[in-house]
Amino acid sequence: MKKTERLVYYYDLSISANSRTFPAPKPISVRKAFELMQLVPIDKRTKSIAKESELLYISDWKISNGIISILINKSDKGISDPVFTIPEEKKRRTAEKTGKEGQDFSVHLVIRLPNDDLQPALVIVEHCNGLGVFTILKLLNQILSDATQLSPGDFEQTHPDGAVDSSGKPKKYNVVFKCIFDGHISDDLKHDLDHGKFQSIELITEKDRFTSFDDDGYIVEKCKTLVLTLDDSDTQVSNLYDRILRLIKKQNKDYSKAKIKFKTETGLDRTVNMDTAEGLALAYVKKEKLDGFNVNLESSYEKFNNTILAKMEALLSQET
Repeated sequence: MKKTERLVYYYDLSISANSRTFPAPKPISVRKAFELMQLVPIDKRTKSIAKESELLYISDWKISNGIISILINKSDKGISDPVFTIPEEKKRRTAEKTGKEGQDFSVHLVIRLPNDDLQPALVIVEHCNGLGVFTILKLLNQILSDATQLSPGDFEQTHPDGAVDSSGKPKKYNVVFKCIFDGHISDDLKHDLDHGKFQSIELITEKDRFTSFDDDGYIVEKCKTLVLTLDDSDTQVSNLYDRILRLIKKQNKDYSKAKIKFKTETGLDRTVNMDTAEGLALAYVKKEKLDGFNVNLESSYEKFNNTILAKMEALLSQET
């Protein structure tokens, strides 16, 4: 994390719905999910991870004109103490943490709520190693889960078959809601896919990993791969990535990983690796650099840095 610039990444945010007793519960909007999260007092919006050596917590939160801004921090007790040096003078010092202290990091997150509640929200996330979107998801989903205790009725849905319970009331089932981030494809990758030549998609499952493959058990299965390609490989498909993403998401319960293989318009072979549940690897997600700051930036804030926030909100306004 440089003191004069920041990287930010682009995602879509949606809310999934799951139930142990009903196969197709109705999801809620991003707006509703964050209304439920706000029921949890801000000092309780926390989650311990890494065997409780790291604490994720919300430091600042506001909603204004359809924009949700959040400052997320991580206090890390397990990280090594930072060392500072002046090699020319052979000087070296360690900034040691005391017993309960953790080294702190923070990221700003801005969310533009959609006009249509059925659509995902646009999210721009400040980058910080060790505090990426999937760590952020752990915290947001914990807060959403904690809201269950404060408004249980919002986490129940009436069974659509019209069944009633023993007291004659409509039968209901419990629903678990979770946030999902989908990375926006980078401009470079989109160009390469749209102007290159698609070769194949490999869907990979490790469901039967370590299953014996010979009579003696010396050879075991590592994974299974399903290879897909176009019916006509010479056909130029518009919005190829969107089509691929829909296919991969549809198969994510059966296949945990995917590889997209294609040739660029200059003839280079490329392979894009994906986790079917988590989406694009960070290297392929759309990003922007924020610079032009008049002061050095800190690695952690306890309240919003309004300059960082303003630059991120400006990027939101540029997106259609």
